[in-house]
Amino acid sequence: MINRQTNLSSNLVAFCRHLRQHDFTIGPSEEQDALQAIHLVNPFQANENFELCLKATLCRTPFQLKQFPKLYQNYWKELDQAVNSKTTEKEEKAQATQQSQKQPSLQALKSWLHGNKNKETIETATYSDGGFGSVTEQVAFSSQEMKEVFQLVQKLVQKIANRRSRRYKTTKKKAILDIKKSIRKNIVRNGEIVDILYKKKKKDNIKVVLLCDVSRSMELYSRFFIQFMYAFHSLFPKVETFAFATALHHISKELNKTSINKSLQEVINKIPDWSGGTKIGAALQQFNEEFGHKHLTSKTLVIVLSDGWDTDEVDLVGENMKQIHRKALKVLWLNPLAGSGDWQPEVRGMKAALPYVDALLPFHNVDSLRSMVNTMRF
Repeated sequence: MINRQTNLSSNLVAFCRHLRQHDFTIGPSEEQDALQAIHLVNPFQANENFELCLKATLCRTPFQLKQFPKLYQNYWKELDQAVNSKTTEKEEKAQATQQSQKQPSLQALKSWLHGNKNKETIETATYSDGGFGSVTEQVAFSSQEMKEVFQLVQKLVQKIANRRSRRYKTTKKKAILDIKKSIRKNIVRNGEIVDILYKKKKKDNIKVVLLCDVSRSMELYSRFFIQFMYAFHSLFPKVETFAFATALHHISKELNKTSINKSLQEVINKIPDWSGGTKIGAALQQFNEEFGHKHLTSKTLVIVLSDGWDTDEVDLVGENMKQIHRKALKVLWLNPLAGSGDWQPEVRGMKAALPYVDALLPFHNVDSLRSMVNTMRF
């Protein structure tokens, strides 16, 4: 059921989620464009102006342009008939006792999408606080989108798997001439070179550790992150995945299911603090103490997916990131806010981690994944 929200930004994000369920590739950047367009154009003089405003910012292909009018009319028609999710007595009582968790205004959501430099606690999720149900309700995986994610992750996995070591091994194929071994093998032939030997670099046999932030500030991106983690587990055998909000959870077993929906349900059932607070430093410390000795080596690539907003002891972030960086091959930090043009790593958690990060990259939708795959060198 489509639920009516109490402000424009909430309804717009919900509408974008509705479009994604019909194979529209829409991420935070498109939602940000739509919010900016509404702010600049003020298209409320006539209904068709508002529709054209959204159509111009959310459609990217001829197919989407053709489908948009029907989806738009059906969505807002059903919205008029929907039960207003803010008017029940139970929710009114919850609002009175949980003012700190109310929905953001249009300006607050815009500010958050740009990377707010003053506050680390602005709420961005438009879904209900009903625990697991609120997460499963927002996720709808289209076959087209999953196919594209799998194709891009496959390219990323190939780059990681084909990374070469500094060491060499002998090969029968023509590659790099191994002068020393060739001379040694032919030394008994009075200096005449009969057998020529070649060498090539060994593969590095890299392992990957994924550390994914599933706190409330990341809820807007959880759908895409789940796709990425599931695809990685399906395509790369040497990966261990952990999710964290206020605590760390090892979820590799849950992601190795036959379907993404089954994996999602398993993951949600295991993480009681999904969409809760954020304690990055404490989670990293738990990882180092319980799993670091087993999973961190000179051949481990660590990938952190987080916006860097920490509500706990920030010093723990720097201390534990230093330890991870010292033991691992490389550390990549994928930040969904980094895609904004004027974004700077001003939040305390991100600033504490930055000295121990080999690459900080934007990561929030399929386009950012494609950019990472095309530019990243391992």
